[in-house]
Amino acid sequence: MTDLMPRPAVANASAEATAALYGADHVRDLFDRMATSYDRMNITLSLGFAVLWRRQLLRLIGATGSPRRVLDLMSGRGETWAEIERRLPQAEITAVDFSAQMMAHAETRSRTRFGGRVRLRQEDALNGTAARASFDVVVSAYGLKTFDAPQLERLASEVARVLRPGGSFAFIDVTEPTCGALRIAYLAYLRWIVPLAGVLLLSETTEYRMLHRYLEGFGDGSRAVEAFRAQPGLQVEVRRHFFGCATSISGRRA
Repeated sequence: MTDLMPRPAVANASAEATAALYGADHVRDLFDRMATSYDRMNITLSLGFAVLWRRQLLRLIGATGSPRRVLDLMSGRGETWAEIERRLPQAEITAVDFSAQMMAHAETRSRTRFGGRVRLRQEDALNGTAARASFDVVVSAYGLKTFDAPQLERLASEVARVLRPGGSFAFIDVTEPTCGALRIAYLAYLRWIVPLAGVLLLSETTEYRMLHRYLEGFGDGSRAVEAFRAQPGLQVEVRRHFFGCATSISGRRA
Protein backbone atom coordinates (compact mmCIF):
# COMPACT_ATOMS: atom_id res chain seq x y z
CA MET A 1 0.00 0.00 0.00
CA THR A 2 1.26 3.42 -0.89
CA ASP A 3 2.00 5.58 2.15
CA LEU A 4 0.10 8.83 1.64
CA MET A 5 1.25 10.37 4.92
CA PRO A 6 4.11 12.90 4.70
CA ARG A 7 7.41 11.59 5.95
CA PRO A 8 8.38 13.40 9.18
CA ALA A 9 11.91 14.16 8.01
CA VAL A 10 10.65 15.76 4.79
CA ALA A 11 7.96 17.73 6.62
CA ASN A 12 10.45 18.93 9.23
CA ALA A 13 12.94 19.95 6.57
CA SER A 14 10.25 21.93 4.75
CA ALA A 15 9.18 23.68 7.97
CA GLU A 16 12.78 24.53 8.81
CA ALA A 17 13.38 25.93 5.31
CA THR A 18 10.27 28.10 5.59
CA ALA A 19 11.30 29.35 9.04
CA ALA A 20 14.76 30.19 7.73
CA LEU A 21 13.31 32.05 4.74
CA TYR A 22 11.47 34.48 7.04
CA GLY A 23 14.07 34.54 9.79
CA ALA A 24 15.38 37.99 10.68
CA ASP A 25 19.02 37.04 10.08
CA HIS A 26 18.28 35.68 6.61
CA VAL A 27 16.21 38.71 5.52
CA ARG A 28 18.73 41.16 6.99
CA ASP A 29 21.60 39.47 5.16
CA LEU A 30 19.61 39.46 1.92
CA PHE A 31 19.01 43.21 2.03
CA ASP A 32 22.57 43.91 3.14
CA ARG A 33 23.73 42.21 -0.08
CA MET A 34 21.13 44.04 -2.22
CA ALA A 35 21.80 47.49 -0.75
CA THR A 36 24.24 48.77 -3.36
CA SER A 37 22.05 47.95 -6.37
CA TYR A 38 18.58 48.20 -4.83
CA ASP A 39 17.55 51.63 -6.16
CA ARG A 40 18.31 51.11 -9.83
CA MET A 41 17.34 47.44 -9.93
CA ASN A 42 14.01 48.11 -8.23
CA ILE A 43 13.08 50.73 -10.83
CA THR A 44 14.48 48.81 -13.81
CA LEU A 45 13.01 45.41 -12.98
CA SER A 46 9.58 46.82 -12.11
CA LEU A 47 9.53 48.68 -15.45
CA GLY A 48 9.02 51.89 -13.49
CA PHE A 49 5.97 50.67 -11.59
CA ALA A 50 7.87 50.81 -8.28
CA VAL A 51 7.96 54.61 -8.55
CA LEU A 52 4.31 54.87 -9.61
CA TRP A 53 3.12 52.64 -6.77
CA ARG A 54 5.10 54.64 -4.20
CA ARG A 55 3.33 57.77 -5.43
CA GLN A 56 -0.03 56.02 -5.20
CA LEU A 57 0.89 54.84 -1.70
CA LEU A 58 1.26 58.40 -0.44
CA ARG A 59 -2.00 59.46 -2.09
CA LEU A 60 -3.70 57.21 0.45
CA ILE A 61 -2.56 59.64 3.14
CA GLY A 62 -4.48 62.92 3.40
CA ALA A 63 -2.37 65.85 2.18
CA THR A 64 -1.72 68.59 4.71
CA GLY A 65 0.58 71.57 5.16
CA SER A 66 0.74 70.98 8.92
CA PRO A 67 3.73 69.20 10.48
CA ARG A 68 3.15 65.45 10.64
CA ARG A 69 5.32 62.87 12.38
CA VAL A 70 5.83 60.11 9.80
CA LEU A 71 7.29 56.65 10.43
CA ASP A 72 8.72 54.91 7.35
CA LEU A 73 9.03 51.20 8.15
CA MET A 74 11.39 48.90 6.23
CA SER A 75 12.62 52.15 4.73
CA GLY A 76 15.54 50.71 2.74
CA ARG A 77 17.70 53.43 1.23
CA GLY A 78 14.99 56.07 1.70
CA GLU A 79 13.32 55.72 -1.69
CA THR A 80 9.94 56.83 -0.31
CA TRP A 81 11.06 60.05 1.40
CA ALA A 82 10.69 62.34 -1.62
CA GLU A 83 7.09 61.21 -2.04
CA ILE A 84 6.45 61.72 1.68
CA GLU A 85 7.70 65.29 1.52
CA ARG A 86 5.81 65.97 -1.69
CA ARG A 87 2.58 64.85 -0.04
CA LEU A 88 3.37 66.19 3.44
CA PRO A 89 5.74 69.15 2.94
CA GLN A 90 6.46 69.68 6.64
CA ALA A 91 6.74 66.03 7.58
CA GLU A 92 9.13 64.97 10.33
CA ILE A 93 10.34 61.62 8.99
CA THR A 94 11.70 58.75 11.08
CA ALA A 95 13.06 55.85 9.02
CA VAL A 96 13.42 52.32 10.40
CA ASP A 97 15.30 49.44 8.78
CA PHE A 98 17.34 46.62 10.31
CA SER A 99 19.80 46.29 7.41
CA ALA A 100 23.07 48.04 8.28
CA GLN A 101 23.98 48.45 4.61
CA MET A 102 20.59 49.92 3.72
CA MET A 103 20.92 52.32 6.65
CA ALA A 104 24.39 53.38 5.48
CA HIS A 105 22.98 54.37 2.09
CA ALA A 106 19.98 55.98 3.79
CA GLU A 107 22.29 58.10 5.94
CA THR A 108 24.02 59.37 2.80
CA ARG A 109 20.68 60.16 1.16
CA SER A 110 19.42 61.98 4.24
CA ARG A 111 22.59 64.08 4.41
CA THR A 112 22.95 64.90 0.71
CA ARG A 113 19.31 65.23 -0.41
CA PHE A 114 17.35 66.03 2.75
CA GLY A 115 19.76 68.15 4.75
CA GLY A 116 20.06 65.46 7.42
CA ARG A 117 16.41 65.96 8.40
CA VAL A 118 15.45 62.29 8.43
CA ARG A 119 15.87 60.50 11.76
CA LEU A 120 17.36 57.05 11.20
CA ARG A 121 16.84 54.02 13.44
CA GLN A 122 18.55 50.73 12.67
CA GLU A 123 16.12 48.31 14.32
CA ASP A 124 13.64 45.55 13.57
CA ALA A 125 10.20 46.88 12.62
CA LEU A 126 8.66 44.14 14.77
CA ASN A 127 10.56 45.24 17.86
CA GLY A 128 10.60 49.01 17.50
CA THR A 129 11.50 51.51 20.19
CA ALA A 130 8.92 54.14 19.25
CA ALA A 131 6.64 55.28 22.05
CA ARG A 132 2.95 54.43 22.02
CA ALA A 133 0.79 56.84 19.94
CA SER A 134 3.88 58.79 18.85
CA PHE A 135 3.26 59.05 15.07
CA ASP A 136 0.62 60.66 12.88
CA VAL A 137 1.43 58.51 9.83
CA VAL A 138 3.02 55.10 9.23
CA VAL A 139 3.99 54.10 5.69
CA SER A 140 5.94 51.28 4.09
CA ALA A 141 6.71 50.19 0.53
CA TYR A 142 7.59 46.63 -0.50
CA GLY A 143 8.41 45.15 2.90
CA LEU A 144 5.30 43.11 3.70
CA LYS A 145 6.15 40.08 1.58
CA THR A 146 9.20 39.24 3.71
CA PHE A 147 6.96 38.44 6.72
CA ASP A 148 5.15 35.20 7.49
CA ALA A 149 1.65 35.17 9.01
CA PRO A 150 2.64 35.52 12.71
CA GLN A 151 5.08 38.30 11.83
CA LEU A 152 2.38 40.15 9.89
CA GLU A 153 0.17 39.99 12.98
CA ARG A 154 2.97 41.47 15.09
CA LEU A 155 3.56 44.18 12.49
CA ALA A 156 -0.11 45.19 12.42
CA SER A 157 -0.12 45.29 16.21
CA GLU A 158 2.96 47.53 16.18
CA VAL A 159 1.32 49.91 13.69
CA ALA A 160 -1.74 50.16 15.91
CA ARG A 161 0.50 50.77 18.93
CA VAL A 162 2.61 53.62 17.52
CA LEU A 163 -0.19 55.48 15.69
CA ARG A 164 -1.97 58.25 17.56
CA PRO A 165 -5.81 58.16 17.51
CA GLY A 166 -6.93 59.46 14.12
CA GLY A 167 -3.53 58.69 12.59
CA SER A 168 -3.17 57.17 9.11
CA PHE A 169 -1.23 54.22 7.73
CA ALA A 170 -0.50 52.96 4.22
CA PHE A 171 1.45 49.90 3.04
CA ILE A 172 1.98 48.63 -0.49
CA ASP A 173 3.66 45.56 -1.96
CA VAL A 174 3.74 43.46 -5.09
CA THR A 175 1.17 40.65 -5.19
CA GLU A 176 0.05 37.86 -7.48
CA PRO A 177 -2.63 39.03 -9.97
CA THR A 178 -5.91 37.14 -9.89
CA CYS A 179 -6.28 37.15 -13.70
CA GLY A 180 -4.95 33.78 -14.90
CA ALA A 181 -3.06 34.88 -18.02
CA LEU A 182 -1.56 37.96 -16.34
CA ARG A 183 -0.62 35.92 -13.30
CA ILE A 184 1.26 33.37 -15.43
CA ALA A 185 3.12 36.10 -17.32
CA TYR A 186 3.88 38.07 -14.14
CA LEU A 187 5.25 35.08 -12.24
CA ALA A 188 7.27 33.95 -15.26
CA TYR A 189 8.79 37.44 -15.46
CA LEU A 190 9.76 37.36 -11.77
CA ARG A 191 11.03 33.79 -11.91
CA TRP A 192 13.06 33.93 -15.13
CA ILE A 193 13.55 37.46 -16.47
CA VAL A 194 14.43 39.16 -13.16
CA PRO A 195 17.24 36.70 -12.31
CA LEU A 196 18.51 36.93 -15.91
CA ALA A 197 18.61 40.71 -15.58
CA GLY A 198 20.56 40.21 -12.36
CA VAL A 199 23.17 38.23 -14.31
CA LEU A 200 23.38 40.77 -17.13
CA LEU A 201 23.45 43.87 -14.91
CA LEU A 202 25.14 42.60 -11.76
CA SER A 203 26.58 39.15 -12.54
CA GLU A 204 24.41 37.92 -9.66
CA THR A 205 21.04 36.17 -9.47
CA THR A 206 20.67 34.91 -5.90
CA GLU A 207 19.26 38.06 -4.31
CA TYR A 208 16.78 38.90 -7.05
CA ARG A 209 15.64 35.30 -7.43
CA MET A 210 14.38 35.61 -3.85
CA LEU A 211 11.72 38.10 -4.99
CA HIS A 212 9.85 35.25 -6.67
CA ARG A 213 10.09 33.03 -3.59
CA TYR A 214 8.70 35.70 -1.28
CA LEU A 215 5.94 36.58 -3.73
CA GLU A 216 4.92 32.91 -3.89
CA GLY A 217 4.51 32.95 -0.13
CA PHE A 218 2.76 36.33 -0.06
CA GLY A 219 0.30 35.47 -2.84
CA ASP A 220 -2.47 38.04 -3.22
CA GLY A 221 -1.67 39.63 0.15
CA SER A 222 -4.69 38.14 1.93
CA ARG A 223 -2.71 37.20 5.04
CA ALA A 224 -1.52 40.77 5.44
CA VAL A 225 -5.04 42.10 4.95
CA GLU A 226 -6.35 39.69 7.58
CA ALA A 227 -3.62 40.70 10.02
CA PHE A 228 -4.47 44.40 9.78
CA ARG A 229 -8.22 43.80 9.88
CA ALA A 230 -7.78 41.72 13.04
CA GLN A 231 -6.51 44.79 14.91
CA PRO A 232 -9.57 46.27 16.67
CA GLY A 233 -8.16 49.80 16.62
CA LEU A 234 -7.55 49.94 12.86
CA GLN A 235 -10.00 50.84 10.10
CA VAL A 236 -8.71 49.14 6.95
CA GLU A 237 -9.15 49.69 3.21
CA VAL A 238 -7.67 47.47 0.50
CA ARG A 239 -6.93 48.48 -3.10
CA ARG A 240 -5.57 46.47 -6.01
CA HIS A 241 -3.19 48.22 -8.40
CA PHE A 242 -2.63 47.34 -12.06
CA PHE A 243 -4.94 44.32 -12.07
CA GLY A 244 -3.61 43.04 -8.76
CA CYS A 245 0.13 43.23 -9.50
CA ALA A 246 0.37 45.30 -6.32
CA THR A 247 -1.91 45.69 -3.33
CA SER A 248 -2.19 48.51 -0.83
CA ILE A 249 -3.49 48.26 2.72
CA SER A 250 -4.34 51.60 4.30
CA GLY A 251 -6.62 53.25 6.80
CA ARG A 252 -6.80 55.00 10.13
CA ARG A 253 -6.50 54.29 13.81
CA ALA A 254 -9.81 54.88 15.58
